[in-house]
This record gives sequence, C-alpha cells and structure tokens, in this order.
Amino acid sequence: MAKLVIIYGTGFGNTGIMAKALEEGAKNAGLDVTIKKVDESSPADVEKADAIAIGLATYKGAGMPSVIKYVEGLAKVPLKGKLGTAFGSYGWSGEGPIVITNMLKGYGMNVMEPPLRIKRIPEEEGKEDCRKLGRLIAAKIKK
Repeated sequence: MAKLVIIYGTGFGNTGIMAKALEEGAKNAGLDVTIKKVDESSPADVEKADAIAIGLATYKGAGMPSVIKYVEGLAKVPLKGKLGTAFGSYGWSGEGPIVITNMLKGYGMNVMEPPLRIKRIPEEEGKEDCRKLGRLIAAKIKK
C-alpha cells in the first residue's frame, strides 16, 4: 500500500486542523497515512514514505523554526523522486509553506505546487481543500 507521511507544526491549532483533514482525504483514497507533530518525529519517519506533506504556520515572514529545522534534517534522507508538498495556515503573509516547498525541491523531490495555504482558522471550505489535497496525493502515488 502506498504511504503518505504528514509532519506538521502548529501554533494555534490551525495547521493541525489542516493536517487532520489532509489525513482524512488521503486515508479515504486508500493510502496508508502516518501523521505526527514535528516535535514527535524524526527524519527516519519519512524514509519509507512514497509522499511527504509538511505543514507549518508562518512565523515572522518564514516558517516555524522547529519545522524548518526538521526539514533541514531531511538533507541526509534519500528523498529524490518522492512526492512532496507543503501546507499551512497564516495570519499575515503566508511564506512558511513556500519556504518548505523550495527546500523540498532542493532535495530533488517531485513537489506539488503551489503549496496549500489557508488564512487563519480553516472553515469547512478550507478543510475540504485539504481533503482534496489528500486525494490528489493518493492519485499520484497509488501503486
């Protein structure tokens, strides 16, 4: 079964809501999904994944430092050719998922663009966008 790993950091819980909706969409589309908060994960969590989704809130015009540090730690993991995507909520500017998108591209991943960004609390429409992203990932990696 194709495997998606979702790693996320959340400040006020909004990106966590997105991560759970993404998980729901992917599982309903038949993927094996692992979801973890960034502070409970390690680079080893993504080694056997077919796809990786990294979620984070934007913080001071970039991304949450803990998530940036985690993704930097993926530099030694063989990610080339795997599917990657980024997502997150934001209050003002929303650069966090863009930063992660560029980092994943730098590792040679096949990155889905643009990253999914939702302003503040994801309402039902935003949650459905996350579910759709999960289904789209499934369609791209199902074996």
